[in-house]
Amino acid sequence: MRTPAAKLLCTAAILFNLAVPSFGIAQENAIQMKAEEGADTETVYNLHRKFALSAAFNKADTDNKEILIATVNLPISEAQITIAKAIPNPTFSMLYGFGPAWAYVIAGNGQQFGWAEELQIAGKRTKKMNVARSNYIQQALQIQALRFDVHNRVRRAYAELAAAEAYEDLIESQRNVAQKLLDISKKRFEAGKAPGSEVLQAKLAVMQTDTQRTVAQGRLVQDTAALMLLLGETPRIQEIVDVEDNNLFKLSAEKSVMIPDLGQGAPVLQDLLPAAWRERNDLKAAVQQAYVNRRSLTLAKTQRIPDPTVGFQYYFSTYKPFQEQYFTPQPNARKVPFQPGYQLTVGEETPIFYQYQGQINQARATWIQQLKQNELLRTQIAGGMVTAYEELLVARQNIEKFQKELLPDSLKVVQLSRRGYELGATDLATAVLAQQNYQQTLSSYFDAVVAYQNAWADLEQAVGVPLKL
Repeated sequence: MRTPAAKLLCTAAILFNLAVPSFGIAQENAIQMKAEEGADTETVYNLHRKFALSAAFNKADTDNKEILIATVNLPISEAQITIAKAIPNPTFSMLYGFGPAWAYVIAGNGQQFGWAEELQIAGKRTKKMNVARSNYIQQALQIQALRFDVHNRVRRAYAELAAAEAYEDLIESQRNVAQKLLDISKKRFEAGKAPGSEVLQAKLAVMQTDTQRTVAQGRLVQDTAALMLLLGETPRIQEIVDVEDNNLFKLSAEKSVMIPDLGQGAPVLQDLLPAAWRERNDLKAAVQQAYVNRRSLTLAKTQRIPDPTVGFQYYFSTYKPFQEQYFTPQPNARKVPFQPGYQLTVGEETPIFYQYQGQINQARATWIQQLKQNELLRTQIAGGMVTAYEELLVARQNIEKFQKELLPDSLKVVQLSRRGYELGATDLATAVLAQQNYQQTLSSYFDAVVAYQNAWADLEQAVGVPLKL
């Protein structure tokens, strides 16, 4: 029978998945299974969720919250174009009075109604449309720049998750080795060739790998949550997602979808900077922003030419027809005549005391500031490219050093020390120490591979386009 807490947990899981369908059936089943058992939500393994890097990119394009928010700016900018195209609506005015003031000629008040229309001159409407269209293009470039930045972060998070999986596999293999040393120490103890302290020491080495396994699993959960957040999901359970491309951390470091083969030469630095000037969307957006600001300055200058307002008024009278005491009629005319009239009005602001110097100076300063920011961005791009390129070369050299010398030598030391302990030529401490050194070397190798991948990601970010791997 379900407990009240279990029922509540089941209800919450169902409501959440109704609200967020993309959360996944596997998570719902896992939570419901734990609710059936009355247990708290814990780390969930084997959910059979596996992501390729290309699939992660596609999911980020459709579900990433930052991209979705930025995409909304396009309809806003499009609406601004519609606003800029709009012709001002005419203004209707009417004055209709009641009472003696409008009934007798002696008061002389007539009724009136009319329309007034503001005329935009000096090309203001066209200039407003130019500003709005330029701003729309700038927003589109910003969205492309954000999408590339999100892809870059997804690549990094994917590599971190792959490294966490490789590190967990390393801990498992090291635990198996520690267990073999424990079995050897037990056999030597039973044969009277080793003291009981070696068995305890070997057990301690196995237990140490258990704590490392816990840390490795925690890192997997954290890296999974970081990746899922970039993919637009709301992490709700302690989930571990598998990555499809994990060849990155094999000793061969063969070509993968994330980094090229080490044998492939690095791109020429001198060719990358011109490519960045052409391809970086954030630089294009910055240049477009300067173009928007320049058009805004042109629009601000037109404010010195005022827009006239042209109006038309129609006047008519509503006097009483017979009012002899106030009105001396003409011969043969005893009634007050109907008295209509027409009026044209023209009004405009007279810029005598203030000619919009503040708006013009502000627009000019904003434009100049953007130009200087663009120069700063170009300098930062060049500096970041040189730094990333150097990090790439250093990481390549480190990986080659690990593959050709450090890892093979460390593995030989481990095999010899373990064989020596099995034959009684060395003690257990020597074998355990060699095994720990090998584990540290492998962990450092993983860090070097991650650094190599991050260097590629930094270089791609500096250039602004994916590099051919």
